[in-house]
Amino acid sequence: MWVPSKRLLWLVALGILPAWLLPSFAGLSLETVCLAGLSFALVALLDAMLSLKHLSGITVAAPSLIRISKNKAFDLHLQLEGVPEGPRHLRVGIAFPKSLEVASPELTVFPAPESKGSAAAQWSVLPRVRGSIEVHSCFLEIRSLLGFWDMRGSRALSCEVRVYPDLTTDRQKLAPLFSRKAAGGLHQVRQLGKGREFQQLRTYVPGDNFGDIYWKATAKRGFPVTMLHQVERTQEIHVLIDISRRTARPLERAIESPSAGLLGPDTQCERFLQTALLLALATEQQGDRFGLLTFSDQVHTALPAGCGRAHFNACREAVYALEARMVNPDFHELFVHIGNHIRTRSLLIVLTDIGEPGLSEAFLEAVQMAAQKHVILVHVLGSRQIQPLFSSHAKIKEYGDLYRCLAGHLQWSDLQETLGTLKQGGVHLTASLQENLAARAVSEYLRIKKGQLLRSWISSVLSAKRSFSGWLWRRPWTALPPKPWTFQTSRRRGV
Repeated sequence: MWVPSKRLLWLVALGILPAWLLPSFAGLSLETVCLAGLSFALVALLDAMLSLKHLSGITVAAPSLIRISKNKAFDLHLQLEGVPEGPRHLRVGIAFPKSLEVASPELTVFPAPESKGSAAAQWSVLPRVRGSIEVHSCFLEIRSLLGFWDMRGSRALSCEVRVYPDLTTDRQKLAPLFSRKAAGGLHQVRQLGKGREFQQLRTYVPGDNFGDIYWKATAKRGFPVTMLHQVERTQEIHVLIDISRRTARPLERAIESPSAGLLGPDTQCERFLQTALLLALATEQQGDRFGLLTFSDQVHTALPAGCGRAHFNACREAVYALEARMVNPDFHELFVHIGNHIRTRSLLIVLTDIGEPGLSEAFLEAVQMAAQKHVILVHVLGSRQIQPLFSSHAKIKEYGDLYRCLAGHLQWSDLQETLGTLKQGGVHLTASLQENLAARAVSEYLRIKKGQLLRSWISSVLSAKRSFSGWLWRRPWTALPPKPWTFQTSRRRGV
């Protein structure tokens, strides 16, 4: 496709149209003027036909996949080949979606003389929306040989921009944990509890606990043997992300600083995804195994526990494009799936919203299935309005402020009742503001790990068995009932 250029329009307006008045003033014949106009039209048409091949020979190449975090600018490069040499400029434009912000979608490219028909165009792009964004086409415009026409065309592109949740702000808050030199300023702290992971066997030393004696090895070797344990190094952490209708609500921004967090997450669902990825980084730093599960009215994504950079990338690819679904969460289906697929005692971190009475009752009923086996932490997003009455110094100027405070007090009372009920069942509930959710979740995870609460059932049974064997060994033989008489038969045949 070609369109008339400004040069052609000005030439027609100032030259061709006034030429029709020349026969009456200069004495020229009408045939001469028509012949001159026809000659000009043929030259313009020939210019357009010769310039078509210059546009058809241009090819455009773009990167097929770009990975970037939300609100992080990146450079989009286009490589153009087959650009005709000469002083003519080339305009390149891309139909960017609304989720990608650019200063100008069009660029003017001047190929260098030594480039031999190649040129490059570059845009600075800022993604504003998380998810997968497709860039399908670009548009080209080049001036014809005589400059009478602007030759325009389009080229198909296959460029995908994957925008991941932004973890920069939260990682800065947790910088000591993720730093490679984080252990430089640490000092030794007494470990709480006793390790339950087998380390080695050694000869009994006076002062060892009788419960640590390994009686099978003692009977086999003929002398007391002590079993040494160490703190559990590898534990399984599973994060359960709720993507139901309640998590589609927008986040509450700070009142004292309205500009804070404007470039952060927009909904609770996105905030939960950020927290889950930060927990994945924290577990990798601590040497634990991380699993991920998303649910609403059913279980959508279930990644088994793993570790390493490849596993983190798999988790990030699985959740970067998730959006909240307008359905109610099915907690019964969730914990049935956990009971069938997560057999090892693990730490379950549930990121959900149970602000409605019906949802909290359903969660209380369903969580009892897993609370007897796993350690469960529930994190919900709180609000500055949810607080006990008369606890803040906010000034009440009108009736609306008073009703707002009363509503916050009622929500706080319901939350405290839910917290007490969950605590009786062994489930810990935490309500945090959106800017403190990730740090609170990581600190709770580290507290659980330090307290060694993920002691497996097998270790508990073996410990109880060893304790009973030690008690039986220390019991005086006189207190034991006498052995009944036993008859021994001879191995000789016939006896």
